[in-house]
Amino acid sequence: MAARSSSLHIAVLALEGCVASSVTGPLDVFAMANLLSREQGRSEPFTAELVSARAGPVRSFHGLELAAARVPAPTDCFDVVFVPAVIGNLEGSVAERSTADWLLGQHAKGAQLAAVCAGAFLLAKTGLLDGREATTHWGLAQDFEARYPRVALKPELLLVDHGDVLTAGGVTAYLDLCLHLVAKHASPELAALCAKMLLVEPGRRFQAPYAVHAAPRGHGDDAVLRAQEWLEAHLSGPVSLSGAAVAASLGERTLLRRFRKATGDTPLDYVQRLRVEAARRLLETTPRTVEDISQAVGYADTTSFRRRFKARTGLTPDAYRRRFALR
Repeated sequence: MAARSSSLHIAVLALEGCVASSVTGPLDVFAMANLLSREQGRSEPFTAELVSARAGPVRSFHGLELAAARVPAPTDCFDVVFVPAVIGNLEGSVAERSTADWLLGQHAKGAQLAAVCAGAFLLAKTGLLDGREATTHWGLAQDFEARYPRVALKPELLLVDHGDVLTAGGVTAYLDLCLHLVAKHASPELAALCAKMLLVEPGRRFQAPYAVHAAPRGHGDDAVLRAQEWLEAHLSGPVSLSGAAVAASLGERTLLRRFRKATGDTPLDYVQRLRVEAARRLLETTPRTVEDISQAVGYADTTSFRRRFKARTGLTPDAYRRRFALR
């Protein structure tokens, strides 16, 4: 890594309701990068500090107070601003217009904006993600798409980098995002060494393997709910739109329209999600063969099961078991 004439100035933004690890964790990663760089006889590539939109301590979602943050001066200009994850406070700190305006001001001065998890909501509020791909936690995808339809959300991706604006998936994706920034602004070699020292798996690209399908039931459509229950009861055997329609006491076309409106899926896509979810649980908790699991969740053809499983999760059944099996 070539010596830098000056270090990259990074602001880690503390927000009310933030996940504390997504604030302190990035500071640790950049500090580790500096330590390893010094040990190699090189200069420190990063200067990272905690900042806040207002004076006084900031309380994380579980109650930890982050008291070291300072309020940036109007003349401050950062190279990177890191926006953390937030839990249960999307109508609070993330919705504050003044914070979005501050981020816009930093962006106009040349700062890269990097957000993890629900922090992407705050970036989307600035308008900088309009017409661009972005990602956030898979569990927030539906809410995000409803709020920001102009953003091309890719919830299956772990990280999206547009150069000036970066977004990453769930909470611990701050590790992937920080290592990406280390590789980008220092060197890939330093990022790889940081990953080894922190025991982080480098090069993750997708969060689809972590996503859990929660069947929507609060939609208020009793006929669709009856169709869901019928599909779930017949999961391991043949299913058809006509069978679900009979259970719902609706015509097939009417069920298709109402089912999609209530759940976001067609009945047959819904079945595929349920089958893959059932297969994931069996791969995690049992030693049953892939062929046996394929039959158990309703696939007569194991090859078709493998193809559909990988399309949904990004991993083959065998790779999924190696990563997630509970031993």
